[in-house]
Amino acid sequence: MTLYGRAAVLDAVVPSLVGLQSRGAARLRIPGGSPLLIECGGGRLTGKTALLKELSHRYAQRLPQAYADLGAADFGQPGLASSADATTANASRTSDLLFYLMDRLSRKPSEFGWKPSFPRLTQGLLAVTSWQYGAVQPAELAAARRLLAGLLRESQPDLQERNQRVAGWIGQATAAAAAGMGPGVGELVAPLIDIVTTELFGPRANKHGLSWWTGRRVGPQGDGYAQLTELAMCFRGDEDDRRDAERHLVAALLEDMADQYTWMRLKNRVPRPLLLLDNCHTPLGRTVMDALTAVWHEEPARTRPGVVVTALAQEPAVPDHEGVAPSTRSAAGPFWRQDRPQTAAGWVLRLPLAQLDLDEVKEMLGGGRAKPEAAHMIHRLSSGRAGIAHPLVLAAERRIGTPEPFEHGRLLDLPLADEPTLPVYERLLRLLTPGGEARARLAHYTPALDDAAAHALNTDYVPRRPDGSLVEGAAVVPVAETRSLLRQGGWSHRRWPGTGGPFVGDPTLRALLVHDLRTRSAGPPGAGEWTGRHRRLRLLYPTDAAEPHDARYLHHSLAIGEIDLVVRALHRRLAGQDAPGWLAALNLVCAAPHPPGDPAGDDPHAAAGDPVRHAVERLVLDLWLQSHPLAPPDQQKINSVRLQLLTLAQNSPVGPQEVFYRAFEEWPNLLNHWIQAPDLPTYGESRP
Repeated sequence: MTLYGRAAVLDAVVPSLVGLQSRGAARLRIPGGSPLLIECGGGRLTGKTALLKELSHRYAQRLPQAYADLGAADFGQPGLASSADATTANASRTSDLLFYLMDRLSRKPSEFGWKPSFPRLTQGLLAVTSWQYGAVQPAELAAARRLLAGLLRESQPDLQERNQRVAGWIGQATAAAAAGMGPGVGELVAPLIDIVTTELFGPRANKHGLSWWTGRRVGPQGDGYAQLTELAMCFRGDEDDRRDAERHLVAALLEDMADQYTWMRLKNRVPRPLLLLDNCHTPLGRTVMDALTAVWHEEPARTRPGVVVTALAQEPAVPDHEGVAPSTRSAAGPFWRQDRPQTAAGWVLRLPLAQLDLDEVKEMLGGGRAKPEAAHMIHRLSSGRAGIAHPLVLAAERRIGTPEPFEHGRLLDLPLADEPTLPVYERLLRLLTPGGEARARLAHYTPALDDAAAHALNTDYVPRRPDGSLVEGAAVVPVAETRSLLRQGGWSHRRWPGTGGPFVGDPTLRALLVHDLRTRSAGPPGAGEWTGRHRRLRLLYPTDAAEPHDARYLHHSLAIGEIDLVVRALHRRLAGQDAPGWLAALNLVCAAPHPPGDPAGDDPHAAAGDPVRHAVERLVLDLWLQSHPLAPPDQQKINSVRLQLLTLAQNSPVGPQEVFYRAFEEWPNLLNHWIQAPDLPTYGESRP
């Protein structure tokens, strides 16, 4: 599958880091200094993993590389298990990851000159993992250090005998510690046995490794054996001690890689290793990134690998339509630093994952063969997220290729070929939101315009399973937990005029959840729940029941089809001569979700002979219909909006007249470019 908007990373950034073109055999000159760590951030389904997989594919068999998913228990490797946690004395998620990365990087690529080895890291990991499980009494320190020295000592005269002793000792230590290590860690240690017994403990590698550990000063004094003993004890200390020990292990990994790039290899521009770390926003990811940046910052400059990581990040509130901001689509170098930044964070270059542009969605749909409106619809609905646009494209292509007409309003209900009974919106919601009770809560709170409204909806929320049974162990503070889920998911929070929200502020997620609510409310019981929910919400905004003016009250009134009430209130509000506030209120009101079933009727009910009231009614109805997430630009409705804004300008005093006339000039063009309420400009301070 083609990756759109990733050219900068694929063709410029990473080739500069590793010294090798991503396509072709051309070796590149490595700049002086140290490479930056590249962090590519984006929201859900923006293609983070796909980018790393493409890099892995392009450099396969060409240089040492390792991919790891730091958000997965198995690091993205099926069949692997890691059960280490903060309570495991001789293993952690970080040490397990380092075992895994070492195993991956130790595999010789077919087009690379040698098989990398990691003596320093192996010595450190063996000390931490296999040395003296459990607490050590002071009187046992000398014996434990001698045992470790016996394992690592290079003075065995016979290589085969030494290898057998090492393998036997590790096997015994691993078996003895199995109760504390868990089965997963045992599986992680097992691949290391072959590395140790066949290569690592030769005299030169062992001597250099011990010499390096001697200089690490993990403890205040002592040789390499003493430092490794101190490392093992530090690893078993409190959280800060363990983080320090893990940082030493990360430094060992980087030093082992740097040590293999001799003067001659650097002169020959031998490509550098590539580390690809997915989901670095997770707790493990943050720990690993902290360790990497600390070593980058505090250790002397050495030959560093290329490091590309991905992280969940909030989408920009205002899309970069011009494409001028640095991103994975376009990024100017250099991607190296000769100087030392003031903080470790200065070594990280953050590149947002570029959103799809309209032409790319058209290309996904088949270029000129596709209906332009379908591409516009998918582009707006997906907010440029590749992982959302792709299923929508597949569903649309399947319908466009049949004799049946393609109806824009049915796009989210179309099935995919592999699951003909599952609508595409349901597939997307399963990918984007947590399952079970958390998903139900999120949908229940979606109509709320702010957190206070979500709390009001929560009073009558009863969590149930699909079979109707009650859910046990539901959230204790459900609104706060749901807000936290949105925050952790990196969802954008676009504020609407006159509100602190809405509660679900990302337009894509909100459109999918509202569609889900409308679909589930299509029957008589559901329609009653829809109406009751919006009636309850509008009561949060006290107002004169006869002439309500609060735009939030009117928003929920329009959501249940009470057009006359909305028109009457907005008509009377014109007397306040606050044109920007009036347009802001109109934006908020016309962003109301459409009730289940057919939209409200089109026939105006304005009193005869009142052109202003008639203009307000037509403006509300046409703009509301035009602002449905699945509504393409309708020229008849847009012309009507234009005419009604001109009518308001003609019948307003000088100040408001200028504002309405600007809307008359600009809103139709914006509507034709697929902009909808509540995102139309208001030309001043909003006072809904």
